[in-house]
Amino acid sequence: MAQTDIAPPPERQSSLSWRLWNLDWEKILPWSFEEVTVVSAHFDDALPFMTEHYARIFGTESNEGRFLSSPLTEAKRRFSAETDVFLFQVAARTVGLFMAHPSDWSTYYMRTAALLPEYRGRHLVSRFMERICEPLREAGVERLCGDVSPANTPMMKLHVGQGFLVTSIANSERWGSCVHFTKFLRQEADAVFRHQFCNSPPLNRSASPSPERSSS
Repeated sequence: MAQTDIAPPPERQSSLSWRLWNLDWEKILPWSFEEVTVVSAHFDDALPFMTEHYARIFGTESNEGRFLSSPLTEAKRRFSAETDVFLFQVAARTVGLFMAHPSDWSTYYMRTAALLPEYRGRHLVSRFMERICEPLREAGVERLCGDVSPANTPMMKLHVGQGFLVTSIANSERWGSCVHFTKFLRQEADAVFRHQFCNSPPLNRSASPSPERSSS
């Protein structure tokens, strides 16, 4: 069957990953990490967790006015409905989430990751990030990107430990100062960037650090 003849699954008709790369996460997942199961979901499934826990997780409860948060407008909801949502669940209870989406035809952008405090330190996010690379690479995605606050030491260590490179730094009224990380999924692109901009050897994928030693 030709690629253009493949019918999208009904639940994923609005997914940008599906429209660009024919990536159906519902067929690839679930994945299990001990008692935690990661499932593909939708933005509306993530909203209750975000509403209840995000202010506490990201420390914004007592920082009124520090960052400019945007309300859930119809435009924001439509945009979010096209993102890939992954829920971390224990016995059907959501204990964390990960959201990402294509930012162009060859780049996958990790928008947010959050875990309840009692599930941190178990490398759940790091193991998940390692595992999504192969499906993305097989779909033709060339790079995985994300922005991290330099004050978020565990996530900074996680990205560096997994072979991400700092490709830019941005400041905004929305998120403050953030370090932009990129992991090249093509060996050639990784080598070219390191040669042009970094004083570091190419990443040896066979010797990449164990997720168990990463922080999340």
